[in-house]
Amino acid sequence: MNRVEYWIKAQTQYRIHSPFVFEMYRKVLFANVGDEAYEAYVSGLPAELRNDRTARRYVETVYKIQDYYHMRTLCMDADEAVLAAGCGGMEGVKVVCHPHHRRARELRWMAQQANAKYNVSIDMYDVGVLITNPRLHRQQFVLR
Repeated sequence: MNRVEYWIKAQTQYRIHSPFVFEMYRKVLFANVGDEAYEAYVSGLPAELRNDRTARRYVETVYKIQDYYHMRTLCMDADEAVLAAGCGGMEGVKVVCHPHHRRARELRWMAQQANAKYNVSIDMYDVGVLITNPRLHRQQFVLR
């Protein structure tokens, strides 16, 4: 998917029918970050994650999910972060940086979305979020 296709498909908060995803959109994914804990979190990351705009959005997404749902990071690199054991029924989350950057990455992203392990996928073009939560129905969202 290129950026034009993304903007045509992407929904805003007013078209989200899942209460869980609507809350996540408003309180987590698109909430402002500006606290000292976040700055301390970012300062401990490698330079390639601190300086690139998309990588910074990826890091912010990981931090906000981890902070809001009280999850712990199992592993994190420049491409993916895996979080586990949060509140609200969240069993696991995978955050992917640049899911549409190259054809191979896009094919990998589509395979991950199709994986039965993940109930919900949220595609924000530069960052993708895969959620394991048995209380949710299987859904895919493209959000801006």
